Amino acid sequence: MNNKRIIYYTTNDGRCPYDEWLTSLDNKIKSIIENRIERLIDGLYGDCKKLSNSSLSELRFFIGKGYRVYFKDLTNILVIIIAGSDKKNQKQIIKQAENYLKDFIERNSK
Repeated sequence: MNNKRIIYYTTNDGRCPYDEWLTSLDNKIKSIIENRIERLIDGLYGDCKKLSNSSLSELRFFIGKGYRVYFKDLTNILVIIIAGSDKKNQKQIIKQAENYLKDFIERNSK
């Protein structure tokens, strides 16, 4: 089995929105989310679904505030982690994550 490579989206000025969100979380929640991301390397997604009307998918966590991590499988060996949220600001973050994905593709297709 080929391991996937995980990339974290960074803005043009070097910010990582996912990391900024993750560092704001409680250490226990952060650890659970980081462990789940590590399992993506082996293709173990757990509870995830493709978002309707979007090219993104979300990893769903049924802990705390209902956390979500938004990502895109770009190839069979690459996953880009774009953003995270809880249920309260989910719609806003999904729109932002779609813009981040568009930016990532534009900057990396040259």
